[in-house]
Amino acid sequence: MKRRANRLMISLKITVSVCISSLFLFSVWGWTTFAQEEAAQTNPVASEPVTEEFNADIPRAPTAVPQEAKQFVYNSHGMRDPFVSLLINKDLDPGKAGLAAMKISEIKIQGIQIGLGRVAIVLGTDGKAYNMEVGQTLLDGKVTAIESGKVVFEKVILDPFGREKEKQRIELYLHR
Repeated sequence: MKRRANRLMISLKITVSVCISSLFLFSVWGWTTFAQEEAAQTNPVASEPVTEEFNADIPRAPTAVPQEAKQFVYNSHGMRDPFVSLLINKDLDPGKAGLAAMKISEIKIQGIQIGLGRVAIVLGTDGKAYNMEVGQTLLDGKVTAIESGKVVFEKVILDPFGREKEKQRIELYLHR
């Protein structure tokens, strides 16, 4: 009697495990796949072609039209320099004009005159020519030396709060 009960329990466990595994397989593969296969076997496709009148009421899905890739071009004309501090506003001082309102990077050396004293002739951002002597100040520095082929500047570098951080030596050369 015990043997029969053990065999019955084993067959019951096998039946339950088969049912659970089949449910798992259906959930993984999906019921729709099974239903589609069943429908394909029981309902063969109609042999007559579908007319355009029948399809006229069905809205069409929009098709993707390939567009040309647009290339981004950055134009910095008229924009401010992003590396200049916004906390220091020396550029807007209305009392400064001429070389005192220009930065070292904005001027171009046109010539150097050596005679009684050394004078550098520079072209400003306004298109005018200026005479520059040793000791003359610009917006971000001053002239420390004028030699036969170059002008030496001492640029004052400020921290974001406007305090002097360090001094940098800059040499602009005369192009011959």
